[in-house]
Amino acid sequence: MALDFWTFHNPSDEKIATAFLDTLTKFGFQPSKYGDQDPPKKRFDPLSRDKVVHEWVKHPGQLILERLGENGFQALLHLSQAQNRPVLITFALPDNYFGSANNVSKFLEFSEELYALFRPFQGNIAHKKDWDDKTVSIAPIKIGERTIKAEVHNSPQPTRGLPGIFWANYLGPDYVHLYSKDRVESVPSYSKKELADGGYLILTSPSPLDYAKPETKKIEQDIIEYLGRDAVFDKTLPDRTLRSPFLNRNEPYTPTAKSPLPSSMSSNLRACPECGEEKRTVETSKDRTNKLVGFKCLNCGAIWAVHTSLLRTPGRSFSRRLRRTVE
Repeated sequence: MALDFWTFHNPSDEKIATAFLDTLTKFGFQPSKYGDQDPPKKRFDPLSRDKVVHEWVKHPGQLILERLGENGFQALLHLSQAQNRPVLITFALPDNYFGSANNVSKFLEFSEELYALFRPFQGNIAHKKDWDDKTVSIAPIKIGERTIKAEVHNSPQPTRGLPGIFWANYLGPDYVHLYSKDRVESVPSYSKKELADGGYLILTSPSPLDYAKPETKKIEQDIIEYLGRDAVFDKTLPDRTLRSPFLNRNEPYTPTAKSPLPSSMSSNLRACPECGEEKRTVETSKDRTNKLVGFKCLNCGAIWAVHTSLLRTPGRSFSRRLRRTVE
């Protein structure tokens, strides 16, 4: 289960860093490791706070705080300057945390405090399977002269429309203004709540574990119909232009001018072969038959594939490591 917040506000601030660590402690999310690698390597203890704050403020980029085990979690923060590109704040937990109604309420309270801290324009809390069901599709992908079918992991951008309707849906003031407050106030839902900044939290069921129930699916579809299908990402129409409050904004993902790649870039096959972007590239597909991994650049939109034998074996994902320790 993961909470995602997208914000244009610069999170690389000492007060925000301190408040975030205080919020983790308040809700019992005490990390054991931190760092800019996945998995993080540095041990976290009470004396680490100043070091974490220092890295947070002085070293923009990726910062991970996590704890493995039964009560494990991972916080992943992209701390680059936001400006016209939104940054992502993610907080992941194992499903079993939500087995009690008390923990569900506690996590909603936690997420609202993070909302107030990071001031996102959009966010959601979604089960990984629900997210995959709504964003992963099977589609043809061209590899050289060949066209094959592979899993395509779409990466909907919240600046271009809502990425989907999930268990918890945070609409910041920009999105509320797009639909109008009266309309959002009347949206079909399990429950809704106006937030201090004029944004809204919309829930589709009592628990995030209810995502597959028919009544939850009905509410999701009712919300999509109410807001308009042209406002919500649909994996069957991944390139469709959606209604968004940011259409007139300086587009966050405008392709940059192409330039020759530095010679050192050739060793990083995950880097974009078109514009050289290294950090803002995502894995989009896997062709197990031909042992190919597809990538997409979020900066210029380029798509390419690399044979798995040429890629360094990545660290195990947090969700897998967390699941293994829970099981």
